[in-house]
Amino acid sequence: MQVDSTPFERRIRARALVVYAILAYIATLISFLILRNFLPAWFLYPDPLPEALSGFLLYVFFLLFTFRMLSRSGLSYRRLLGAFPGWGKLVRYSLWAVPLIILSLAAVYLLFFPLSFFFPGLVKSWLIDFYPTLIWTSGEKYVLANLLNFLMIVIIAPVFEEFFFRGILLTRWTVKWRVVPAVIVSSVAFSVPHVINLIGMFCVGCVLAVFYIRTKSLFVPISIHFVNNLVAWIIALLGIRFDILTPYTTITEFQESWWMGLLAIVISIPCVILFWRRYILNIDWRVPYLTEFPNSENNL
Repeated sequence: MQVDSTPFERRIRARALVVYAILAYIATLISFLILRNFLPAWFLYPDPLPEALSGFLLYVFFLLFTFRMLSRSGLSYRRLLGAFPGWGKLVRYSLWAVPLIILSLAAVYLLFFPLSFFFPGLVKSWLIDFYPTLIWTSGEKYVLANLLNFLMIVIIAPVFEEFFFRGILLTRWTVKWRVVPAVIVSSVAFSVPHVINLIGMFCVGCVLAVFYIRTKSLFVPISIHFVNNLVAWIIALLGIRFDILTPYTTITEFQESWWMGLLAIVISIPCVILFWRRYILNIDWRVPYLTEFPNSENNL
């Protein structure tokens, strides 16, 4: 049964969020200019602190710019979050982070491995040179930079991105275009900031959207996203500690690791089939905010 969706029909607009994102980026640049004048020792290359601080400030400014719009819209945060599914179910859903990581790896090879033979320069600049740093091992303030990066990647990003991409954008575009197109478009929007792996992140976005719709709880995609990022952080830490699992440095190294892509694809296929049968077939395609707010008993 559809209920009042006024906040998403009249007062919450996706294009406004785009404007706020641009303003947040500009505010971050201005803040950097100001901080560099007052704290020049903190902004010396190759100190990693400015890079870690930039992502953190971007999140902060975006939240500040969007807070007024969301507050004035009459948005119910409790209704957007949905009912808490219980720790046992939350842990079981979080285990889906592992096949999602494998699926993301498979998507990297499906896209970049064929391209590496025809456009090696493009693949090197896109996949290898542009690969983001998760953990720094050098620089005067690398410990503080790693702390900020950990908080941003593992704690802040899962909550922030699920709230806006699955909670706000998915619901807004469902009102505008219906649910399936909204899942697709919101997943495309989710993949854009993760430009290194557009296809993989698009698939991840679709899966998280299905979990949100299926469980009627934003806690589920947040927990899966949290585990996904935490595992990525741990893998990066192990790679540094034991000098293994390091990112590719050349096209030849990437091409010689073809077996990893093949293994990821083989593992992903039964996971995709299982997900389709268990969670997509017979799904109630109603976005949580646009249905009657479920209490915990009905939701479970």
